[in-house]
Amino acid sequence: MDRINANDFRANLKECMEAARSEPVKIIRKTGEAFVLLNADEFEQIQLELASLRGIALGLSDVVHGNVQEASDESLRSSIDKARERVLGKQNKKAVG
Repeated sequence: MDRINANDFRANLKECMEAARSEPVKIIRKTGEAFVLLNADEFEQIQLELASLRGIALGLSDVVHGNVQEASDESLRSSIDKARERVLGKQNKKAVG
């Protein structure tokens, strides 16, 4: 990850944006506060991965706490239908937006 102070970032915005196409750029203020500039596609991918990991963590938490039940054909069909609705719903929203 490239690092740059805030003043240099302001003076070289175009170059920083070009650099952020391939890797994140860390922008550091004099106070030490930091920000990251990254490609929007990479940001969206990180968000998807984070959501997936959160779902896995919740599922594992349910298992650890005994919040599980034996799967039946009906419950599996229901889960698949819900997942299909979520995926198709997101695809339809992307197509519209």
